[in-house]
Amino acid sequence: MASLRVVALFLVLIGVAVSAPASESTPPNIVFIVADDVGFNDISWHNSDILTPNLAKLAGEGVLLERSYVQPVCSPSRSAALTGLYPYHMGTQRSAYLPCQPTGLSVNFTLLPERLRSVGYSTHAVGKWHLGHCAPEFLPHNRGFDSFYGVWNGREDHFTHTLNGSLDLRSNDEPDWDQSGVYSTELFASRAERIISEHNKSKPLFLYLPFLAAHQPVQSPEELEELYPNIPNDLRRTFSGMVTAIDLAVGRVVESLKASGLYENSVIAFISDNGGNVTAAGNNWPLRGFKSTLWEGGTRTPAFVVSPLLQKTGYVSSELIHVTDWAPTFLRLAGVDTSDLNFDGVDQWETLSTGSLSARDEFVYNIDQRDDGDFSAALRQGDMKLIWGSPGRYNDWYPVPDSNGDAVQDLSDAVNIDNEDEVDVMDVSASRHGDPQPVYLFNVTADPDERVDLAEQMPDVVKRMQDRVLELMEDLVPADYPKQIIDGYPTKGLWETGWCDAH
Repeated sequence: MASLRVVALFLVLIGVAVSAPASESTPPNIVFIVADDVGFNDISWHNSDILTPNLAKLAGEGVLLERSYVQPVCSPSRSAALTGLYPYHMGTQRSAYLPCQPTGLSVNFTLLPERLRSVGYSTHAVGKWHLGHCAPEFLPHNRGFDSFYGVWNGREDHFTHTLNGSLDLRSNDEPDWDQSGVYSTELFASRAERIISEHNKSKPLFLYLPFLAAHQPVQSPEELEELYPNIPNDLRRTFSGMVTAIDLAVGRVVESLKASGLYENSVIAFISDNGGNVTAAGNNWPLRGFKSTLWEGGTRTPAFVVSPLLQKTGYVSSELIHVTDWAPTFLRLAGVDTSDLNFDGVDQWETLSTGSLSARDEFVYNIDQRDDGDFSAALRQGDMKLIWGSPGRYNDWYPVPDSNGDAVQDLSDAVNIDNEDEVDVMDVSASRHGDPQPVYLFNVTADPDERVDLAEQMPDVVKRMQDRVLELMEDLVPADYPKQIIDGYPTKGLWETGWCDAH
């Protein structure tokens, strides 16, 4: 029965109906899909062992982005995507928010949905928030979204929707106790379908769909795991099922857009929030490093845009796109003048639509500095990439495991509120690596796997890029990353808000 169900799902989702076009005078619907911890080697166009036919079909019909960059970890990427600002300009650069930290993305920053709603968009978020929940002001339905359905934290059980045994599933303020046993990706796809089918077509739609998958805990519907009998590693087999679940969910969303007559005037963007977590079966081969590092494996992820509004389609782009670029690009599509908004991101619609050169040739991977003077920074200028300070804890190349015995030790535990060091996955303290200020330089166009360090051969380039980093650091906002407090821990089986002050 399980195999028949999977076959039926694929037959329904791959064949999608064509709908009548919307009025060209209406600003486009925008669907922004964010996968969680899906690495460079976790997608079918980089790895034929992974089954993502819907995603591959959509990427093939649009523009596949081979140089799409994000932040090394979750919350920084989400803050950058929804503000158009580098995390080091907001204090969100340190790492992912922890469940009991008394902080969140500052209310001083205006989010993308707030700007879109001000020009007439209906705005909805479905999935993983992970930008703070300790104060009501941090919550998504108070940050510009007309509705929110999903989880506040970052690593809930995909079937029970609990973290440490307490529920974390909400519809705006209201907990949803009735979904235990429903897989998170399927649950979020169903809610997205409902939003699309009930949407008032007199207004453009902004749907932000950040899936919880494929973040740990590594869990998948059994029938999707069964699609991977060729994968010998048990955890990797389950993880692969999680990625296929995302694929099926995206197929459902696109089918719903077409059935509702919205697709012809829609722009769909798909990214992953950071590199794959090798300790939880993700993979970024052949890129170096993984999630939480400044290496390409932590920051370069699968992405595409598909839309009938693209002038050029069916091509692969190697132009630089950064996660901060999505907000100004979407706002341009909505007709918003962004010239006075001081974004770090740039409008990339011409690049995406026509295949022209990127609107940027520089971006900041991250900059972070601690009170004791230790810091970590990475900068891209053209072909060249500088890493100054610690790149992170995981600095090698990690192939897909051949057996259950091949594993990488997980050095973090994001639920533990007693040991700050255990949850500090970015680890920017250079002194722990035996070198007070390590410096690396790579030509990542010629050497995308970062195997040939050019720092000693090109000291002038190192000096120029270091000077640029120092210039950028003049605007650095100190990381807002306090210790977790017991006030945030749930006592009644439900994660709550209202235990800190917004700022």
